[in-house]
Amino acid sequence: MGIRLFAIFLGALIMDGIIFPTFFGFKESFLSLLILIMPILYLGPAKQYLVSGTLFSFILELLKGLNFGALIIPFLFTVFLIFVVQKFLDIKHTHNTRFNIISAVMLAAISTIFVYTFFIFYNYGSINKEYIDLKISLTIFIETLALIAVFNFIFNKKDDYV
Repeated sequence: MGIRLFAIFLGALIMDGIIFPTFFGFKESFLSLLILIMPILYLGPAKQYLVSGTLFSFILELLKGLNFGALIIPFLFTVFLIFVVQKFLDIKHTHNTRFNIISAVMLAAISTIFVYTFFIFYNYGSINKEYIDLKISLTIFIETLALIAVFNFIFNKKDDYV
């Protein structure tokens, strides 16, 4: 499972850093942030996804030239909130509901909310007003739906889910 998740992470980095800016003119997409929290939301809050998300956060920090902990700490706070929310609400995907469009749309909306939560932790309790934009929210939502499709294809065994 770790190799598949790492392959998705590398694909997201390539899309986020090379393909989207070159062919579509995006200055920055949100795939690299989504790939941090999607395994937790999609597959459930397991230790292996926490470890892989922390590792991916560290790699992103190195690639973007950020200070150590700039992404790891907001990621851990966001994961804690996801864990608390998942204790009270059943928001994770299950093997039986993988191809349910309503479930995918709900997960995409929840992912958008958690990306904004990540931004709040990243900016020490505030959010950049430029990020509160319909275009950015739709970009996050559509990229989440695309990642859900990738996850549906890659994680297709019942044993992949917590």
